[in-house]
Amino acid sequence: KNNILKMKKLLTIIILVLLCSCEKNKKNCYTNFTYSKGNIKTLYRLKFNSSDTVYYLNDNPFRQKVLNYFILEQNEKKILDSLICEFKFPIKDSVFSNNQIEDGTTIAFSIDNKRLMLHGGKGPKEFWKFEEWIDHLQSYKQFKPIDREIKFDEFDKMFPVPPPIINE
Repeated sequence: KNNILKMKKLLTIIILVLLCSCEKNKKNCYTNFTYSKGNIKTLYRLKFNSSDTVYYLNDNPFRQKVLNYFILEQNEKKILDSLICEFKFPIKDSVFSNNQIEDGTTIAFSIDNKRLMLHGGKGPKEFWKFEEWIDHLQSYKQFKPIDREIKFDEFDKMFPVPPPIINE
């Protein structure tokens, strides 16, 4: 009986260690993730971290900037984490764009100091699928204003520099 009890305790400890290590690996996928979307109708940024809270900043220059948040359900958090963890970011900052930079949707991603900007349907498809999923997610979430300082990653310097205007 004593040996069986020791085996049960050992098995319990092994299971707990395995569960803890799996949970730890999930959390190590990213620590800081910012997503941005802009087109003629909308301009906003989302900030994700290891919690279930998502921060939303309306970044439209023609509107008042208000920080909001919404809460992810457990299954939404799992889907979000799996989508983010599957992203394959280039080593350096990268921009994928079509020739019509002045028209269309631009999405940008920053994960732990790696940045990627996509425009007009160009670039890896998994990023555009993420954009669709986020649009769907936001359509039924209730945004709540919050008075807090949240640091969003910046993407402004990634935009291609427009040609200079020459006045004759």
